[in-house]
Amino acid sequence: MSKPLEGIKVVEIAQEIQGPFASLILADMGADVVKVENRETGDLSRWMLAALIGGLDVKNATVSHYFIAMNRGKRSITADLKKPGAIEMIRRMVKSYDVLVTNYRPGVLDRLGLGYDEVRKINPRIVYAQGSSWGPKGPWVTRPSRDTLAQAASGVMAKTGMPADPPLAAGIFVADHSGALSLASGVLAALFARERTGKGQKVDASIYGTMIAMQGMEINYTSITGVEPERAGRGHQFLRGVWGAFPTIDGYICIAGVDEQRWPSFCRIVGIQHLEKDPEYSDNVIRNFHGDKIQRVLDEIFPTKTTAEWLEELTGADILATEVVDYRAMLKSEQARVNGYLLELDHPVAGKVLVSGTPVTINGEVAAAAEPAPELGQHTEEVLLELGYTWEEIGALRDTGAV
Repeated sequence: MSKPLEGIKVVEIAQEIQGPFASLILADMGADVVKVENRETGDLSRWMLAALIGGLDVKNATVSHYFIAMNRGKRSITADLKKPGAIEMIRRMVKSYDVLVTNYRPGVLDRLGLGYDEVRKINPRIVYAQGSSWGPKGPWVTRPSRDTLAQAASGVMAKTGMPADPPLAAGIFVADHSGALSLASGVLAALFARERTGKGQKVDASIYGTMIAMQGMEINYTSITGVEPERAGRGHQFLRGVWGAFPTIDGYICIAGVDEQRWPSFCRIVGIQHLEKDPEYSDNVIRNFHGDKIQRVLDEIFPTKTTAEWLEELTGADILATEVVDYRAMLKSEQARVNGYLLELDHPVAGKVLVSGTPVTINGEVAAAAEPAPELGQHTEEVLLELGYTWEEIGALRDTGAV
């Protein structure tokens, strides 16, 4: 398969989601990612076992779904970064590696002698990628954060949910994951710049900044007009009417607007031909931006058929619609499987299971299977030997607790 980053070596000193998911994207593109984990605990994600969410009786209770999602296809070494021997090991890695990825709070690696200024002295071509909470400057630089706080501070929580709801976070860690994608794209740009200039680069991508960037249209509206939009409800801050989920006999169907060209067909399918030319329903702007009336009409009509019945008719007329599914249904999606969005992983405990894949394909080539996530420290000796350590030196590092 095409692996555009084959030959690129990445050292990851990161925890949980933003840093690890960014380097996972690089690994999926062919990079050799070596994950440096705490000698005693490993990545914190290792400790979120399925049992923590579903109870001790849940299937595969001792498996960390979290760690697999962020770290499949990497190598793992252990280190105690409080020990000089471990710091020296990282410095050796930096000398010959292309990228360092971290999401430790800004300043942590600096205090260990592994900040950008020190690292680029060792390797002027290094791409130093900092996943941050709030960005590289300003009064919040060292302020702690989590995904939900980035959603709260950026406006996402205030705009999610129905008008009477309290502020709601998204149902996934959208800030951490999208912040990781921002970080990975910054790394790719920096590697390209390095090829042109021969010089390394420092990249910062924050989850807060990513959340703001993802709301450009909505934020610009308030900036330009001075008006605060309403909550998104079941559609979008600007889009109400033939938008969002509608109940059917057996579930929900989601509609993403009906334009002028598709409106006659839509009216015929749902049986509202009498409203086709009614200005309170037929006007495109009213129907899609201020369509409370049409929404109430559709709430009564869609429950008369199954989701599959509606979907067959609507998609047959090229109307933008799809079923609303849960994870169990999505895991059966042929569309997801054939594009590599779901991959089969052969896990030593869980057996063959499906895991999330990569959204990017190169030259139309799609992976079918996922590489396993590493055991804690599984590749420590292997990587040290690659760095030129002797077996005696590796033994000494183990004796001191450095690895």
